Amino acid sequence: MNEYYYMYTKLRKEFGRHCYFEDSDPKMLGVVDAQPGLRDGFVPQNPRHFVADNIPQFSEHAVNTERVSVASKGMKHVEGGWPKEVDATEHQETSKWRKRLDKDPGFATAVKHLCADATKYLEQNNTIDIFEEYFEGETVQHSTENLSTKTLMLFKDEVEGVRRTATKICWHPEGPSKLAAAYSIMRFQKIPDPMPSMAFVWDTSNPNLPIAELASPSPVVTLQYNQKNTDVIVGGCYNGLIQLWDVRKGSQPVESSAIETSHYDPVYEICWLQSKTNSECVSVSTDGRVLWWDVRNMAEPIDTCELTDANKDDPKLLGGVSLEWALEAGPGKFLIGTEQGVVLSLNKKPKKAVEIQTRFGMESGRHYGPIYAVKRNPAQPKFFLTVGDWCTKIWNEDQKTPIMSTQYHSSSLMTGQWSPTRPGVFLVGRQDGYLDFWDFFYRQNEIAFQHKVGEAALWSIAIQNQGQLVAVGDTDGAVTLLELCEPLVVPTSAEKTVIQQMFDRESRREKNLETAKKQAEGKKAQREGSPSPSGPPPRKAEEAAQFEEKFFTEVGISPAAGGGAGAAAPVMTNGEPSHEQENGVPDAAEAVVNGVPTENRVPEAENGVAENGPVADGEPAVDGEGEGEARRPSNN
Repeated sequence: MNEYYYMYTKLRKEFGRHCYFEDSDPKMLGVVDAQPGLRDGFVPQNPRHFVADNIPQFSEHAVNTERVSVASKGMKHVEGGWPKEVDATEHQETSKWRKRLDKDPGFATAVKHLCADATKYLEQNNTIDIFEEYFEGETVQHSTENLSTKTLMLFKDEVEGVRRTATKICWHPEGPSKLAAAYSIMRFQKIPDPMPSMAFVWDTSNPNLPIAELASPSPVVTLQYNQKNTDVIVGGCYNGLIQLWDVRKGSQPVESSAIETSHYDPVYEICWLQSKTNSECVSVSTDGRVLWWDVRNMAEPIDTCELTDANKDDPKLLGGVSLEWALEAGPGKFLIGTEQGVVLSLNKKPKKAVEIQTRFGMESGRHYGPIYAVKRNPAQPKFFLTVGDWCTKIWNEDQKTPIMSTQYHSSSLMTGQWSPTRPGVFLVGRQDGYLDFWDFFYRQNEIAFQHKVGEAALWSIAIQNQGQLVAVGDTDGAVTLLELCEPLVVPTSAEKTVIQQMFDRESRREKNLETAKKQAEGKKAQREGSPSPSGPPPRKAEEAAQFEEKFFTEVGISPAAGGGAGAAAPVMTNGEPSHEQENGVPDAAEAVVNGVPTENRVPEAENGVAENGPVADGEPAVDGEGEGEARRPSNN
């Protein structure tokens, strides 16, 4: 067949210009003559559908790129540039060469030329202030409608064949470059044999491979970096042991507690304390004990405290699940979240036994399950947050009932944490894989933002000190690193004051409700005839004395002869004094009214009518208390 082509010519300077199309007359480029002999080799099709175009066809396909392995390597720079005849390691030779170079006239010229070039660029830098703040004094405008989070990377558990839960995440104190993660299986029936027990330290720039491994004889449930010595990590194990690692000395623990003096159940939380030696920590477990340790000598704890309920006759142990300690709230104050849904406040004083100062939620307001997280507000340490069952609650350490509570979520809550930068924002991890953001600065009745992390339940959460990076661990062993948007990180100028006023207002409201409840209970006890714990109110006593004097005046008996307030009132029978009276004063607790014997206490009235007749002012007579009105004598 003939080949037909057409050559387009264009100048180089016209390249890149837009094409302009215009109508033109058709042109005959070529003719293909018919060949009837070829028709016998084909079968005619009727009808025949044919579409011709010059667009190339591509098949739809997907490509999954392979994971790129990244490794960190160092480079050591040594002094160089010396001539071959000079040994750089010999100080005598190098100093001799320097003196010789200083005397060279070309050296001064070269230095002068280099200084001129450097001076030029330094002057350019000084012309513009690179640290100038262009928008100084402007406030941040938040919008709750444009909140967002971005997934940066995913750290998967290196152990294969076993699905371990990321039970604890801890950020490196010096910045967001590293984080440590503990992995364990909290259900005893699902623990395989053998069970992998190591924890990992990850570099946030390389999610493919952990930079360090923390070996342990038992799975690590919780861990935390030392704030002063960042190479030291303390952790609590599933079998109750306390382990201490120094990443500079390898993966094996450098110190370990004795099995007979450790916890009997898994250690759910451990925390470093502030001390002169930076070597003290505290741990809590579901065995009902809180232990204080000195990592320099871990043969036995330096102090201990048993978590018990308020029953003094038969105290019962409460299993500890969560722990909170903040220096701003007090060096000796500890908050413990228990399996029974109550919070215990411990007070530790030097050279004194640890005591349980307050039990929050024993009367009302407790959670219907374990408290998985208890966290103090960073800006207002007096108020703390608890996460359990299907809601979160905010408490004031001066009150035993919660001051605020969120609505019930559609799934159980497993963890929670306050934002370190915004006082009114806290995060909650749910069992269905959602991460909920609450912003009390804008609204308190609904979630501000919700992010789907995965299908697995969210077990642990850790927010970096700068507030922008959030690490979330789930039951599949994955640690997801999220980046928050600016409105969830940067606070407004008035946010701290507004949140403080909100918490104080709710505290006063809760206190007023408690007072009103106590007053209602006191009035109910008075109506039922039981004495009030604090005695009769002064106003009631004065009213009873006035009525008693009026009553004695009507019946013609002196109040002094009646024994004053609280004495039995004289009883009349058919207009005559009772035969048991002497000088108008009854000498027995029993009298007869209308022929019916009565006792010292008149039966209570129902709807203002007593059993033997009407009651004055709708109140029954109560002898000996001065409360209420006595029965009027019958005139029959």
